[in-house]
Parts: sequence; C-alpha cells; structure tokens
Amino acid sequence: MPRFSSRARWVIASASLVVAPLMGGCNVKDELLEPQNPGIIDPAATNSPAAAVGLRTGALGQLKNRTAGGESVWLFGGLLADEWKSSDTFTQRNETDQRAIQTNNANVAGAYNNLQQTRGFTRTAIDKSLIYTPDSKGDIAEMYFTLGFEELTLAENFCNGIPMSYTVDGIPIYGKPFTNDSIFKIAVTHFDSALTLSSGADTKSVTVHQAASVAKARTLVDLGQFAAAAPLVTAAIVPTNYQYTLTFDQTTGDNGIWTQNNSNARYTVSDSVDNITGQIPNATPFVSAKDPRVPTASPSSPKPFDAVTPLKTQQIWPGRSDPVPLVSGIDARLIEAEAHLQTGDFAGMMTILNALRTTSQTIGPLKVPALPALATSPTTKDAAATLFFREKAFWVFGRGQRLSDMRRLIRQYGRTQDQVFPIGAFHKGGNFGTDVNLPVPDAELTNPNFKGCLDRKA
Repeated sequence: MPRFSSRARWVIASASLVVAPLMGGCNVKDELLEPQNPGIIDPAATNSPAAAVGLRTGALGQLKNRTAGGESVWLFGGLLADEWKSSDTFTQRNETDQRAIQTNNANVAGAYNNLQQTRGFTRTAIDKSLIYTPDSKGDIAEMYFTLGFEELTLAENFCNGIPMSYTVDGIPIYGKPFTNDSIFKIAVTHFDSALTLSSGADTKSVTVHQAASVAKARTLVDLGQFAAAAPLVTAAIVPTNYQYTLTFDQTTGDNGIWTQNNSNARYTVSDSVDNITGQIPNATPFVSAKDPRVPTASPSSPKPFDAVTPLKTQQIWPGRSDPVPLVSGIDARLIEAEAHLQTGDFAGMMTILNALRTTSQTIGPLKVPALPALATSPTTKDAAATLFFREKAFWVFGRGQRLSDMRRLIRQYGRTQDQVFPIGAFHKGGNFGTDVNLPVPDAELTNPNFKGCLDRKA
C-alpha cells in the first residue's frame, strides 16, 4: 500500500530550489544587505524537473493536511453529521455541531480556504509536471487524482454555489459559483485523466489507478450513477485489502483526528444517547453499540476542553502518527453493495455486506475482527437503505464520507432532514438547527461573482 508523508510542504519544497551563490555578484555587501522576502518565491524557480518533483511532493502534503491531517472538512463534516460532538467552548465548533452554522464561522472559513488553495497548488504541480517531467505518467496521474479528490471533497461538504477560481501569474481569475453536481462532473474528468495516465504496469501506476477508480466511482454515486460506478471497483480491479494511506510523523504533523479528539479533547465521539438530553433521534450509536469497527475509550485524561461533555475517544487511530486510508477496498465493496441496493437486489447487497463482516478487515492500524453475519435481509428499499447506511457509517467512520451519505439519504432516497440528521434538544442548550451542509464562507465575498450559497439543499 502507498504511504505518503509531507516532509516537504509546498512552499518549503519550492524554496529549496532557489538557492543561488551569493559570491557571484560584484558587490557582496550590497547583495547581503539587499531586502529579502523569503516567503515569496520567484516563479522562475519552479521551472525545472526538480521543481516539478517538489511541487508534487508539496501537493500531496497539502492533500493530507486538508483531509486527515488537520481540522479540515473531514472533521467539520462529521461534526455537522453524527460522527462527532463538540466538547469545546468555541462557538465555531458548537454551532457546527448544532447544525446552525454562521457564514462568518472562522473555522469553517479556514477549512474552505485551505482546501481551495490546495486545489491551486495541485493545478500548478500538474502544469509544471506536464512541461518538465512529462514521462512521469504515474506521478502526474496521482496529481490528477489529488485534484479530483479536492473537488469531490468541496462538493460533498459545502452548499450549492462553490466558485472555482484560479490564479494566473499571481492574478486571481474569479470563477462563477457551481452547483455540487457540476463540481462532481469536473472531478470525474480529472479522475478520468488519472485513470488514463496510470494505465502502466508499474507499482505506482497500479496504485494510483486503483485510488482513482474508487474516487471516480464514489463521485458517480454522488451523481446517482450507480450502474456506472460499480464496474469501476470490482474485486479484480480494487481488492478489499487495498488502502491508499496518508501517513504522519511528529516532525511534520500529527494525525488530525487524534489531535482534536484524543489529545486536545475538543471533539468527542458522538452517540445516540446524551447524558444531558437523553435519546438523540437519528444519531448513530457509535459509542454505545460497542462495534469493533469504531472502538472507543473513556479516558480519565485528558479532560474534555469544556470540562462538561463526557469525552469518548476513538481508538481506530489511537496514536498521533497512525495512518489513515484516503480510499480503500472496503469503500469499493460498499459502492458495489449500494449498486445492488439501487436495483432492488437486496440479497446481493447482503452478500457483500456479510462478506465484509465475516472476514477480518484492516482500517489503517486497526485490525477489525470477524463479525457475525447480518441474519435478516430487508424486504423493502427503505429498510435496505437504513441497514446499508448504518453498516457503512461504521466502516467509514472519521474518513470524510458520513456527511455526504446523509445528504444523499435526502437527495437520492427521498428522506427529509429531520429523518436523517440529529434533531431535538442540543446538549449545550437550545435545539438542533436544520443545516445539512457547510456554507461557503463570507471570505468568498471578495469574489465579485459570489453572492452567497445558491441554496442550502442537500
């Protein structure tokens, strides 16, 4: 399985390429005393094969930081959904958990801005790679996969109306707002580029081809194209034990899920029962189910940041450097299972779900023991959907898929938000709101084409 670490961030990687001999000028004193701005890199410094490699390394590091490596939309999406509960005092996290997010939410704005900037870094890496290392097809394919995944992440988590802007020679080219469906379609084109370029038999190409296959299939599911998605991720193409993992080390950054939950105690694993409000309608029992796919603990230390909300820590990634799968063979099997669900083949869906359950699986460092098979097969599509999405919630916990799935239960399965998302009394006072996605933040208003979300529908 591939393992990636951001030992060189984008700026650092680029900056390392601009070292020049100071002694070559005619006046050493003047050159040494000339004003410097080490934060700005001469664009010409990125015009070489070595620079293209540095840009690709940086783009992969940015992808990690915008998913499992920081307080990203993976965490905020799970907080808005039912994976996490705020054990924090900050309004930004509390209102996200309460499903009543302000458009000036600074934390959401930071996650959004970082993801958009990372999309720009990746485009630059692609452009320079095509010019200076055109024969590195597997590496370029990985950049197209990275770009598509960033676009997929934006559309799965934010409202309709996300602008797609670019910077050319330092000048912003403001994009118009796009619907989520339009961005999904853009992501598909980039996954197609990744698949075309990764057609070789070398290890890198095979690995990227599998990752892009899962990501494209997931995007097609978001578009409701289930029949087109399933053939991309058969076991012959993506085996169940496949993982494209994001790795961490203490010199460049910790696993962000561990940081916010296990270390900082600002997030706690959510449950269907709260010690203050009692039963939480629609919430998944991630703690009380005691499911080995989402093992949890109740530590005496650290204390919850707000000193009130009981802290439950996830034990999928109990260490600060534990790797996280970005996409996996388990994801592939779940895509196949949902395709069966869509055609009314509930027996076929159950066969796949039970094959996953009755065989020990691996999620990052976690070895999930074999589970008992599900004994009762659903007889209606509604019941099948309820069972499927509950099973999927435990398999993909914390990996940025839960909010999108809950939105799809509304958009594709005809349910209402109050049948899908947590409702009723909120544990920090008041009641849950009605948000089903993250808003594009006010920071985007500098774009003259943007006037706010087109809508806040699922």
